Amino acid sequence: MRPVPSREWRLRSRPVGRPRDSDVELVDTFCPPPAPGTVRVANQVMSVEPYMRGRMGGEATYADPYPLDEPMLAPTVGRVTDSAEPSVPIGSLVLHDLGWREHSVVPVSGCRILEHADLDPATHLGLLGIPGTTAWVGLTRIAHLEAGDVLFVSSAAGAVGSTVVQMAKRMGATVIGSAGSPDKVALVRELGADAAFDYHDGPVKDLLRTALADVGATGLDVYYDNVGGEHLEAAIRVLNDHARIALCGMSSIYNAAAPQPGPANLLKLIWRRARMEGFLLEDHLDAREDFARQMAGWIRDGAVRPVHTDHPGRVAGAWAAFNGMLDGSSVGKAVVSLA
Repeated sequence: MRPVPSREWRLRSRPVGRPRDSDVELVDTFCPPPAPGTVRVANQVMSVEPYMRGRMGGEATYADPYPLDEPMLAPTVGRVTDSAEPSVPIGSLVLHDLGWREHSVVPVSGCRILEHADLDPATHLGLLGIPGTTAWVGLTRIAHLEAGDVLFVSSAAGAVGSTVVQMAKRMGATVIGSAGSPDKVALVRELGADAAFDYHDGPVKDLLRTALADVGATGLDVYYDNVGGEHLEAAIRVLNDHARIALCGMSSIYNAAAPQPGPANLLKLIWRRARMEGFLLEDHLDAREDFARQMAGWIRDGAVRPVHTDHPGRVAGAWAAFNGMLDGSSVGKAVVSLA
């Protein structure tokens, strides 16, 4: 086994506000042979996700910051090409976190052989990956969604939001979604939402009230929050008694250079005896296998539709794909084909 040529993105400086091209560098390098207990992987597809912005900035969050002058990390699916570990043989399709590069040497403890290898590799990063599991945990364990509930999900054309729409409909809810363009709104409706709106068309509080009227409802039982800011404040305004808010993400502040104000109407949570809870997927890893088995069946049956944007350019296009995802150019899961 010999080193193989590879390219990888390294973080050179901490972004302030929107990330710049000068914050990173695409480097030509060589990927060494695997040492004992590791495998070498030819990466096929990686994901770009909003949480990566926090890791680039060095802030104290739930995930450690990316070190400067080292390759960044991203969920990635690839094929094992060389193995120094019998439990992960050559040819295995694996999921690992050493993305942003064409080839990776991965500790066996840091990769997982994928079941359902017949499905598109990108599906393992979307519906079967972090976004799908996050949608399921937020709906079932945090929001305790029930048949008949009225649910509003922001960023409903995104990786998590598009899955929330489809799963909530399967669970018998009335679903309202917001998105950032007419095309995305049309997609949200295609996925089964009972009402959808483009948040650029006016104040979100007014658009949400109109959507509620369109579905014959006066308030929300569940808000699945991927955006924060104006969306969160608008949802709090129209909560029903004992409503639940699942705080999944706050994309409205990811590129903010200064702290942003929060909702001004939190008192209404008390009046409505409502519950608002943030969650991290790492606290619910016990759900992964059962969820994946159920989701794989839904995908094969056509009951749930994978939604992802495959950004062009292979590894060289990964940085543009990341910024495009932050700017809202992606529909569903944002992925980059590396091979």
